[in-house]
Amino acid sequence: MKNIPPRRTIQPKISTIHRQKSEAAEQLDLYKMVTKRQRIQQELQFMEQRLQLLRQQLGILDSQIENTEKNIQSLRQSPPSSSQSANNNTSSPQNTTNPNKSVKSSSFQTFYLEY
Repeated sequence: MKNIPPRRTIQPKISTIHRQKSEAAEQLDLYKMVTKRQRIQQELQFMEQRLQLLRQQLGILDSQIENTEKNIQSLRQSPPSSSQSANNNTSSPQNTTNPNKSVKSSSFQTFYLEY
């Protein structure tokens, strides 16, 4: 194991000399403020677009939820028929009921394995 020396913190540079106010300094401040304002306006537009998209997605989900709830209510009200329950029992694959069961054909033999 190598001994890593502790990291030193970099001290911030402190300037005690104030800059004199000049037209160039004011122009620079103005430029900084204008660019910051533009960036904030662009971010606000992006957020508004994102908000519209999210509201659209919520509307779609609300309608899907309503349709699903209606389907559930209609399924609750209608009694299950005996043919549906028979179809559900026969539709299960053979390998889930008996995974080691073999199926014989005229020319080969097939084994179902789960792994």
